Amino acid sequence: MTTLIKIHRKGQMTLPSSFRAAMGVSEGSLVEISLKNGKAVLSPQLTIDREIVTAHPKNRKDVFRELAKVIAEIRQEAKEKGIDKMSKREINAAVAWARRDLKKHPVK
Repeated sequence: MTTLIKIHRKGQMTLPSSFRAAMGVSEGSLVEISLKNGKAVLSPQLTIDREIVTAHPKNRKDVFRELAKVIAEIRQEAKEKGIDKMSKREINAAVAWARRDLKKHPVK
């Protein structure tokens, strides 16, 4: 996927919606930009609550243990549904679709 983007005042630019959807990002998402071989590379980023990470070591171990358990459950569920073989692009597109759907039909 390729497109031209105009750089505005203060270096601002608009990322086309098709790119945002493919990357699985929406308003408020954090995106890292880096230079590789003279090209700009955008990578969606995940935020982590600093308090959880900097908490007392015992609490942090418990949190990471719980996180590992949740991740294992998610992986098992993905395997059961046959979606553990999806490419990163397919996953990002599915997440973007789900986010759009939630904006249209918020859970009450």
